[in-house]
Amino acid sequence: MSRRSISGGSPKNWGAMKDNIMPPRPGPAKGYLFLLIAVLFWGGSASLAKFLFTTRFDPLIITQTRSSLSFILIALFFLFRDRSVFRVDRSDLPKFVLAGIFGISVTNYAYYYTVQEATIATAILVQYTAPVLVMIYAVAVSREEVLTGAKIIALALSLTGCWLAVSGGDWNAIRLSGWTVVSGGASAVCYAFMLLISKHLLKRYSVWTFLTYAFGFSTLFWLFVNTPWEIAVKGYHAADWGIFWMFAVVSILIPHAAFTMGLKLLEATTVGIATTLEPVVAILVAFLTLGESLDGIQLLGAAFVVSAVLLLQVRIGLRKIPAREVNDARR
Repeated sequence: MSRRSISGGSPKNWGAMKDNIMPPRPGPAKGYLFLLIAVLFWGGSASLAKFLFTTRFDPLIITQTRSSLSFILIALFFLFRDRSVFRVDRSDLPKFVLAGIFGISVTNYAYYYTVQEATIATAILVQYTAPVLVMIYAVAVSREEVLTGAKIIALALSLTGCWLAVSGGDWNAIRLSGWTVVSGGASAVCYAFMLLISKHLLKRYSVWTFLTYAFGFSTLFWLFVNTPWEIAVKGYHAADWGIFWMFAVVSILIPHAAFTMGLKLLEATTVGIATTLEPVVAILVAFLTLGESLDGIQLLGAAFVVSAVLLLQVRIGLRKIPAREVNDARR
């Protein structure tokens, strides 16, 4: 049965085209490096987002322009550089639609709405319960992953560390009421969904094909929610659009590309746990740039999160040892 693909092209050439797009798989260490880049940009942009929300910008326009402007940059680049990136099976388009709308648009807006209406600590802690949902699905439903003691310990360390890092061990820092109960829960569920649907699509497509279509459908979604003429009446100046372009690049285009590259190389649960480094980076940047407090409890939480990531890396290293011993024996 032949494959149907967008943007033309002979089905016979699909396999060769796919091989050209998807290079040989590197090792997991490279995946962790990509995730480190992602959390550095995400964590660093958190303080910038907080500043933007306290001025004249609302979460809607920030969320919309992040994905929309990123799509424009990617689409224009590959339109002139490599149009094979746009080729996908029509049967996979609904999955890209879901990835764009729920994985990117709803996840981002729900998170930023919770930041604005509750607290940053609340938004971070609720969203980073997502690795629990990912682990349950990957182990019990899809059975793509194996439940191990190391994963459970790493998950517990990362969640505990995340809570200590952003709240300082104070439960009063968590404020969920009204619509933030909905937005907080939505950010966690949709973030977990993004990890799972992204991992699924990355088995067949390149990182850039995935990002192009995910950002593209996110852009289409926002055009219906917040139309161009509604944006025009807000009277944003050239300087405002300069901020939008800059924030789009540093807060989603670069980090999401690095995140997707890491997700392609690692298990979804591992990626979910590793990205809890983001709030650690965020509190450090806030301490250095905004003068916010940083106490011993927060540093202990940061140590817990780092320990969780190191444990995952050690687990992968130990898993390779038997194979090496077998190869040595054969020699």
